[in-house]
Amino acid sequence: MVEFVDIVKVHAAMVRRIATVYERYPDRVDDLVQDVWFAVWQALPRLHGQPMLKSYIARITQNISVTHVRRALGRQTRPLTDMQPDPAPPLDEAAAHAARLACLVEAVRSLPENLKAVASLYLEDMSIKEIALALGISESNASVRLHRAKSAIRLSFGELS
Repeated sequence: MVEFVDIVKVHAAMVRRIATVYERYPDRVDDLVQDVWFAVWQALPRLHGQPMLKSYIARITQNISVTHVRRALGRQTRPLTDMQPDPAPPLDEAAAHAARLACLVEAVRSLPENLKAVASLYLEDMSIKEIALALGISESNASVRLHRAKSAIRLSFGELS
């Protein structure tokens, strides 16, 4: 049987990236990640021979993140305001890349839940088949959602097509 520590080492970055799509504050991301690993640890005895462990962990991460967002919205007492990106030009290529990445994360965060889930898993280099398995939907539905998510992201970047 695979050790829990090994599972965490292999999938920690993916879990953190998915949680970051749903929560912008680093301390809350840490809480989400901790909740995910606790849920994975609890499910470990039921995971004997799980063929798609990555998809299973991604699904747990999605579910816990969505639940977190729904609870946070229920506690929200004031409207959210959109953050505007810094209009200053980037200083170098690394800064430009970081700015593009931040814009991408914001674009994914602004997607509806069904598209956000597919887009965040796609950004983890998961195939359509793995995404469908992780979300419990058909491959064709995953493909359609991914196409819609990509179109919405392109629009948010001002690209046409």
